[in-house]
Amino acid sequence: MNDIIFAAINLGIAVAFFVLGKYVYPKIPKTITDKLFELGQMAEKFVVWAREFMKSSTGVEKMEKVVEMLKEVAEEAGLKVTDEQLQAIVQAAYEAMKAGEKEAQQAAPAASVVINTQAPAGTVAIPTNDVPEDALEDNADGTVNAYDEQGKKVGTIAKEVAEQTAANVTVILQEGAVVK
Repeated sequence: MNDIIFAAINLGIAVAFFVLGKYVYPKIPKTITDKLFELGQMAEKFVVWAREFMKSSTGVEKMEKVVEMLKEVAEEAGLKVTDEQLQAIVQAAYEAMKAGEKEAQQAAPAASVVINTQAPAGTVAIPTNDVPEDALEDNADGTVNAYDEQGKKVGTIAKEVAEQTAANVTVILQEGAVVK
């Protein structure tokens, strides 16, 4: 009988530790560092919020509002944090946001458009895959069809002239850029 009671107590203790390990301990932050890290993440969100929704306010007003919001979050989480500590956390979040903006500006240069106002010197060819099936066939009168860059027929030219022109190509434009 004592063995059964001992086994039941062991089972009860094992179940209690399982429940504590599965449901209670994961909800308890490991250290104050974890809590401060979470507070820092909230500060980053509040700083972005202040930038977007307090555009007409001064920097000092934004800082005060973000510190006030962080103080409320810290109190709800049971953290005892001074105003100076909160200001330091907010300042670090602000500097991280500014550094990210600067890095994004450097990584993505401003878009620019280059308008070529001068035609390239020489005979220009524009390659395309968008041509009709009979584009390479000669006409009955000894001419060949001429096409524009969209693949539309613009007229006919003598076959010899077409061959001579093709041989004299010095510049190839592909998607607006000079290839040759």
